[in-house]
Amino acid sequence: MLHLSPARLLVIAPLSLLLACGSKQASREDVRSDFTKSISMASEAETFIGYVSQGHSTYDFASGHLRYLSDEVKRGTEEVSNRNAPPDLEKALNLDRLQLNLLSAQLENASHHLRQPDVLAASERQIRAIRMTLVQANSSL
Repeated sequence: MLHLSPARLLVIAPLSLLLACGSKQASREDVRSDFTKSISMASEAETFIGYVSQGHSTYDFASGHLRYLSDEVKRGTEEVSNRNAPPDLEKALNLDRLQLNLLSAQLENASHHLRQPDVLAASERQIRAIRMTLVQANSSL
């Protein structure tokens, strides 16, 4: 059995309470920052897929860059999913998370169809719609 001195308890108890309470609630600025990152990722994906669909990239480069973008989107999704938001911002975070999941699916689709310009063009259009949804939601915050 572990015995702790009263002095150690005074240090450990507040630390335990702090850790147990979880992360602080996200502010409106935190959520806006999340949207800005999501918009940036969608913009980069849209531009890059347009570039690839026009035949301006090698297969290997396109494949590697799409993998990088996909990893960044997944990381962004995790950050948004781990956000603790007050009720008035929860809907915005859910929308951001949904749009990032849709963006991830489009990046996956594009990576499987790198040699099919029509499929890439359709993904580019879908990503543009995702970006516009994010822009609109961000402006309403």
